[in-house]
Amino acid sequence: MQNNDIPDENIRASSESNSGNYQARLGRLNDPSCWAALTGQTGTIWIQADIGYQTHVSGVITQGDGGIGSPDWVTTFKVSTFLTTGANEVFLEDQNGDAIVFPGNVDSTAKATTFFSEPVPARIVRINCLAKGGPYYVLRFEILGCKA
Repeated sequence: MQNNDIPDENIRASSESNSGNYQARLGRLNDPSCWAALTGQTGTIWIQADIGYQTHVSGVITQGDGGIGSPDWVTTFKVSTFLTTGANEVFLEDQNGDAIVFPGNVDSTAKATTFFSEPVPARIVRINCLAKGGPYYVLRFEILGCKA
C-alpha cells in the first residue's frame, strides 16, 4: 500500500468523513493524511484494500492519524478477507471458530504490527474497526505478505 502498488481506486471504506480530506485512498501507512469514517456512522466500520491478485497475507500494520487533526486511532479490530471480488467474507478465527479481536494502536502516531498465526490466502483484506481512541475512527495501514 505505502509504495502505491495498490491503486487508489482499490482502497474502499464503509464511509468517509464529510470533509473530503479523509478519503479511503489516504489510509496508507505513513501517508501525510489518513482515512476517517463518517462521524456518527452506524453498523460495521471498515476499510479494505483489493491487492489485485490472490496472495498470502501474513499480517497488517496499523497507525492512527499522526496528529493531523485531533489525536485518533483504532484500538481493536477484526480482519476479514475475500479470495476474489464478490466472494464471501471470511474472518480470521481462533481455534474455537470465533473471529479474532486484534489489539490496535495505543496512540495516534506509533505503528502496531499484527502478525497472523499463519498466512491466509486473500485478494481483498478488510480491517473491521471495533473501538477507537479519540472521538473518530481513523486509520492508516499496510498489508504484509507475499505473492502467491
